[in-house]
Amino acid sequence: MFRRLSLVLAALFFSQLLSAEIVTQKFNWSPVNGIQRLRFDWNDLAISEIRFDLGDTFKPLRVSSAKAVVRVDNNSARDQEVGVALAIFDADGTMLAAGSGGIKVGDLDKGERDSFTVRFPYVYRNLKSASYFYLTVETKPTGKWKYQPKAKPTEPPSAQ
Repeated sequence: MFRRLSLVLAALFFSQLLSAEIVTQKFNWSPVNGIQRLRFDWNDLAISEIRFDLGDTFKPLRVSSAKAVVRVDNNSARDQEVGVALAIFDADGTMLAAGSGGIKVGDLDKGERDSFTVRFPYVYRNLKSASYFYLTVETKPTGKWKYQPKAKPTEPPSAQ
């Protein structure tokens, strides 16, 4: 009996872990005044802008304040746990920086927008040589899905 209960609990635990989805997409490095415009739509999530800040170095620690702030819109009918990761490369394929960030507390509610900070505290010195980057987004729906019908346009009364 105990063994069967343990197997059921393990199956439930791992089924929850496996329900997360992940996607990675490559983008050319082209920020203007630190803002990279992009078109990323997946799983009813939209990312249209990343604000890159090449930062400064804090002495004597030699830690950087370099970061990217990723704006995420949840356009789905469900709340979602969201995580983002960035890996930045030069033209030769050398990784210049990598980091990840995600939900601060709880989840990203349906219809909401939030910003996720991805920090590059230690490997950052060659970011000015960036040529392209990979954006990875991981999502896991939370809560129950609720159908939300779209409002129908009202028709003007007919003239008689």
